[in-house]
Amino acid sequence: MQSEEQQWVQEFVEHATEHLYRIEQDLLQLSGSKDIELVYGLCRAVLSIQAQAEMLGLDSIDRLANRWHEQLELLRDYPINCDQTLQNLFFQLFDALSLFVSKLKQPYGLKDDDANQVVSGTESIFNRIDTHLRFLLNPPVAFAEIEQIFPLERAVKQAGLDYGKEVKIGIEGRDTLIPKVVLDTLPKLLSHLINNAIAHGIESPQVRQTLGKSPVGQIVMSAFHQDNQTIITFSDDGAGIDLERVKAKAIKKGLITITQAQIISPEAVYELLYHPDFSTKDERDLRAGTGFGLDIVRTELNKIGGSISTTSLPGKGTTFKIIYPNALG
Repeated sequence: MQSEEQQWVQEFVEHATEHLYRIEQDLLQLSGSKDIELVYGLCRAVLSIQAQAEMLGLDSIDRLANRWHEQLELLRDYPINCDQTLQNLFFQLFDALSLFVSKLKQPYGLKDDDANQVVSGTESIFNRIDTHLRFLLNPPVAFAEIEQIFPLERAVKQAGLDYGKEVKIGIEGRDTLIPKVVLDTLPKLLSHLINNAIAHGIESPQVRQTLGKSPVGQIVMSAFHQDNQTIITFSDDGAGIDLERVKAKAIKKGLITITQAQIISPEAVYELLYHPDFSTKDERDLRAGTGFGLDIVRTELNKIGGSISTTSLPGKGTTFKIIYPNALG
């Protein structure tokens, strides 16, 4: 004779099996469909399983169903069209939930070890769904669209006039698709980088001619993908970073000691440019060749999981490499 608890579990299994059938049928139709009722049906079915699991103290099923329901709510509440990738990921959660229910049918029920193993396996699935939902909410755009939201040539020309220099800018990888959030963050970053390059990097026309360079300075931006990342480079053909000058200023500001300055690597010197105490808005110092607001650039990138690094060659120029994880999309 079954105990009361066993009867409850059996009723739950029957209830969950019915809902799983409906979930499977809705999932099969979900990819490419604009029928919002499919999503509503999925939400109701998963929520029903979660609610009953919670009442019975079936924590693993409760947690899985609850998290899946939260993701389905995003699909319900935002203008997201489910694609094949999202459908496949949802089916993986369906399989995990089905496995839980099938374990409950067995004589020994759902063992903790089995439950923990299944829950552990779903963590990466949930993370991939979160990433893909963000991607679908913000579809990628062509890198060239930066020109529509930030007047690059005008900004370069104005900075050139401010500092008595003539500079041109070019874009490579115009058709590279980048997450829209990248495009949204670039104008503020580019404003700082353009000012930094023209104020500190690119020489005056007279100096450039003396060095055998074209009197017109060059800035080149490029965009490409590498290892599931969007990479944007910003390069100038100026004087490069004066390591000794940077070290001298860092010593003056107490960021490094004289002893450290003697052994510090070029890469570590470049990192000093991003220190909040290093940048200055003093107009006299603005033209000193030692950085302008780069701490702000890094701070803005850190907010969205991006990063920035610097390389430089004396007399050849400086390159800033900005990396965005594609998961931002």
